[in-house]
Amino acid sequence: MRRLLLILCCLLPLSVGAVEVRVEVLGLDDPLKANVLALLSLQQLQGQADLTPERVRMLHRQAPQEIRQALQPFGYFKPTIEPSLEETSAGLLARYRVGPGPPVHLTQVDFQVLGPGSGDPLFAKGLPLKTDAVLDQAAYEQAKQNLLSRALERGYLNAHYTLHQLEVDLDHDQAHIRLHLDTGVRFQFGEVRFLQDVLDPGFLARYPRFRPGDPFSQDKLLALQGSLIDSEYFSQVDVHTRRDQAQDERVPVDLTLTPNAPNRYRAGIGFATDTGPRLTFDWTRRRIGREGARMTTELRLSAPSSLFKAEYLIPLERPWQDSLSFSLSAEHLDTDTHKGSRMDLNTGHSVGLRNDWRRTLGLDYNYEDFEVGDEIGTAYHLIPSVVWSRLRQKGADFRLHGQRLNFQIQGAAAPLLSSSSFLQGHSTEHFIYGLGTDWRLLARSELGATYAAGLSDLPASKRFFAGGDNSVRGYTLDQLGPKDATGKVIGGRFLAVGSLELERRVVGKWSAALFYDLGNAFDPDYDNTLAQGAGFGVRWRSPVGPVRVDLASALSIDGNPWRLHIVVGPEL
Repeated sequence: MRRLLLILCCLLPLSVGAVEVRVEVLGLDDPLKANVLALLSLQQLQGQADLTPERVRMLHRQAPQEIRQALQPFGYFKPTIEPSLEETSAGLLARYRVGPGPPVHLTQVDFQVLGPGSGDPLFAKGLPLKTDAVLDQAAYEQAKQNLLSRALERGYLNAHYTLHQLEVDLDHDQAHIRLHLDTGVRFQFGEVRFLQDVLDPGFLARYPRFRPGDPFSQDKLLALQGSLIDSEYFSQVDVHTRRDQAQDERVPVDLTLTPNAPNRYRAGIGFATDTGPRLTFDWTRRRIGREGARMTTELRLSAPSSLFKAEYLIPLERPWQDSLSFSLSAEHLDTDTHKGSRMDLNTGHSVGLRNDWRRTLGLDYNYEDFEVGDEIGTAYHLIPSVVWSRLRQKGADFRLHGQRLNFQIQGAAAPLLSSSSFLQGHSTEHFIYGLGTDWRLLARSELGATYAAGLSDLPASKRFFAGGDNSVRGYTLDQLGPKDATGKVIGGRFLAVGSLELERRVVGKWSAALFYDLGNAFDPDYDNTLAQGAGFGVRWRSPVGPVRVDLASALSIDGNPWRLHIVVGPEL
């Protein structure tokens, strides 16, 4: 009896204690191997405190069946499986040698579209499943779901499958698909009802990009919902398709709109090497009256530049993208290059164009007193302008594609409420090109040209300067440009700046970059050469936006001095 108790005591730790288990699957490549490991219970339960030797053996016995089930979605129904369970110094080793066996090929696809939508081009391509291909059940289920979803989005709200069969012939390793879709009638938009009490219904009726009687489209409803959210009039937009109230295949749509707080206040702090610390305060009045007008005011404070601006905006016929604005701004500058103050009155008419382009027609009247070099002057101009701009970007973290373009033409004539005449063109271009998943190339250019009788006809705000965080790095803000007899930079009538930057993601939200900048401001009355800057930097994609820290060398200055550049803000 004592001997029996001793034996039981020795065996007890083996039956109730947790055990370390390692799982190996041999003979398969991804995605087959990955799916097998994902479905193996023994793999998923590794490290659990209650994984006893007895439970390991039980899970090991059911593993072959789990492996077979994991391979079937990929068209392998006859695998060979050699399981083994070995005891090692590190615990138990569960090894499975798997031969996938002959694949099942798809030999027949019977796809039919029935009903009123049978001739719709939406279904012309059929199923993205080819005969003679190895059966992929996941691809079949996804294709079936995608097709039905597209039918519903296009307005076939009663679309359904009258037949959906996947037959597998294991004797001949063949599979047959029979899929019949009945579209039903295509519904149309009915009345759009806005459930709210803060804005005029006639104003909100401008937002839908469809009319009653147009074919129903989920995409257009999503666009409407997005436009209303982006307007900031409402904190929540709920869309309800009232199919139960449909008449003559016209479906009413209710939008329940939860008003936003009428006022928004924000304060921010930033830093850039060019400007030092910067404080920003803004107040937005989201709604003024019931026709959607709004007002924004902004105050920016920094040592070299302070700005106050107030703008009143009136939405037009397409309120999500067209507007008329009136603004007043006052700016004070005190930099190493120029000093002075400027007042500006502006009206602008902005409309959205095709392919993400935007055109803005503007009319400014400004007054400026300035000090540049040894020149002290005042100027006033009535300036009509036109701006074409486009912003395209993908991704919110490490963007691999992006583009910002801006082209402006402006001018003034002395007989028309202006102290001098000039005509000026200015463009800025920013591009991001992805090179794989961890590399990208950033390109930037800025060009400017002015027709004027002389540099003295241009106030400081209409002259071009180069150098700084967002220009030619390695140089201070506006350090580059034509100089007067005393060696002070006075700006020029022309500008050419370019930059290339190669960035690589290192780890997490950190990346490193190498860059080369080239450019200067020019004037025919002064001698200038292109200035060069190059260096390296680190990037951190912080919660408040990208942070760029660069160390740049001024290659065109004797001794190639280095300068630190720090910028917090958008990269496009």
